[in-house]
Amino acid sequence: MKNKIVLATNVFFLLFLFASFSFAQKSSVYIPRNIVKAYEKGTRSYDGKPGAKYWINHTDYKIQAEVFPKEHTVKGSAQIKYYNQSPDTLRQLVFRLYQDINKKGNPHNSQISPNDETDGVQVDTLIINGKGINTKGGEGVFRRGTNMTVNIFQSPLLPKSSVDIEVKWSVIIPKESRIRMGAYNDSTLYVAYWYPQVSVYDDVDGWDRNNYTGEVEFYNDQNNFDLEITVPAKYLVWGTGAYQNLQEILKPEIYARYKEAMESDGVIRIVREEDLKNGATQKNEKTTWKLKAENVSDVSFATTNGYVWDGISAVVDANGKRVLTDAVYPTKSKSWEDVAYLAKLSVENLSKHLPGVPFPYFKITVFNGETMGGGGMEMPMMCNNGMGGTPARLAGVTLHEIAHNYFPFYMGTNERKYAWMDEGWAMFFTSAMLKDIVPGADEFTGNIIVLGKGMGTEMDLPMITPSLAGGPMLNFNSYTKASISYYVLKDILGEDLFKKALHEYMNRWNGKHPLPWDFFFTFNDVAKEDLSWFWNPWYFERGFPDLGIKSVKSKSGKTEIVVEKIGSVPVPIDLIVTYNDKTTENIHKSASSWKTGNKEVKIDLKNKKEIEKVELNTKLVPDAYEKNNIFEAKKK
Repeated sequence: MKNKIVLATNVFFLLFLFASFSFAQKSSVYIPRNIVKAYEKGTRSYDGKPGAKYWINHTDYKIQAEVFPKEHTVKGSAQIKYYNQSPDTLRQLVFRLYQDINKKGNPHNSQISPNDETDGVQVDTLIINGKGINTKGGEGVFRRGTNMTVNIFQSPLLPKSSVDIEVKWSVIIPKESRIRMGAYNDSTLYVAYWYPQVSVYDDVDGWDRNNYTGEVEFYNDQNNFDLEITVPAKYLVWGTGAYQNLQEILKPEIYARYKEAMESDGVIRIVREEDLKNGATQKNEKTTWKLKAENVSDVSFATTNGYVWDGISAVVDANGKRVLTDAVYPTKSKSWEDVAYLAKLSVENLSKHLPGVPFPYFKITVFNGETMGGGGMEMPMMCNNGMGGTPARLAGVTLHEIAHNYFPFYMGTNERKYAWMDEGWAMFFTSAMLKDIVPGADEFTGNIIVLGKGMGTEMDLPMITPSLAGGPMLNFNSYTKASISYYVLKDILGEDLFKKALHEYMNRWNGKHPLPWDFFFTFNDVAKEDLSWFWNPWYFERGFPDLGIKSVKSKSGKTEIVVEKIGSVPVPIDLIVTYNDKTTENIHKSASSWKTGNKEVKIDLKNKKEIEKVELNTKLVPDAYEKNNIFEAKKK
């Protein structure tokens, strides 16, 4: 009887622990009511895994488009099949017409030149399941901002079924207000946000009806694309996907160089300046370039008759898998002769170090958007980057934009609501690995200093605030604060456990739509720890990091240093101890020093030397107030 009582007691205790842990998972961080519903209906789970009832919709696109460079216009037609994998009956379809951002009177957060204002994307034909739709003010069609909603009440889209859509449209590519894309001259265009795109329908918000205003960017399903891009004679095309007819278009010697680049450890000049003069294509007439891409979130392409083309390949796994990294740029951009190689180093570092997952695509093309300064823009398998400036800046923007192929593209995150879920990772990877590409380059210290100055100010909002709110601190939250939060998290867990948790998060959610809570709960699950003491102050609360040296006491060859936590945000302790013989000692403790809610940490040193100075290293740790960061011994 006694054994049965003990057994029952132990079972009860284990159940209590399990229930307590489950409750902690649910309640350790705040979950908004609309997000809770997803967990209640089983599409997501509190251990961070997709729920048993998780689903995601997708679309197949067959697009035929022709580019008219001098008119800065693309005309296209598409056959679209949209698959409803949800349990819901859909009575509306929502299409994104991104370039309606340039439509006169539409809202936008980025400056639009009056010369780029248009009447919007011209939708000439729309047919849904064989029925023609009047898009020129017809009943049941609503265009607001950059979205077009079409009612399909009479023939709703049932669960586990699909709908066939045909559309013809034309779009003017902006030549002055080049928000991430545009016409750089009358013969050079980077074309993105360009086709009528079926919006995302998900398990949290239903249809994504948020407008594109030029500030926040992607939220897409994983789709399949079959592209045919027709361009004038002698024009070349680079785009998302695998070429289907490249050998038919390029001159044999140029095609041979392209094939060589795909296996080469050194840069191959695929299209050279003399090739541009003589023509790189076989025929002196229009050409139609065919590309296919499967399971990608979006497609873009670039075309010009005046850029050279370099290529090299990167090895991304132990089996020797190679990824083509190529660069296209005007001959005047001499610094770009190294970009294909910088892209190779970026892909290799991302594949082997952080995140340490083999690059998800078979190629990445870096295109030179001539007037974009030092910034850049990502698309699956494509980057549209500026001139770059210094070698470190050029390498940094190359690495950053290529890193986006993991976040948001491989992962499917909703950057419209949570920009920090992709921009933060791209900046984190860049600051961690840039020095491996350009020795001496340092993006990390600047981020630390900026964060120390910015956190806790009036305009500083919690990271969990939807990015759609915009505002002057959007970039601060999305890039700087997020990237440093990942650094602090990595330091807390240690590199091995951090990478294990990151890989598990990516394995669980690649190709899906993870929420912040899926990220939080996955890391909790892998770490076997409720990390709410870290998540709450960094992501949900308003506050700032501030440590101070409270006291330094030495006696009989022993020294006690007391560091106090004044701010609410937990950060590592990094001390530089200077002795009277001018030697120094560095002391590091992770932010887990503060996990119990304690306000002080005591550090004991055993050293017969006299201490001259103790200071907190604000190049490694963000700190709001520096006056309390230094202790100096009184001179005798």
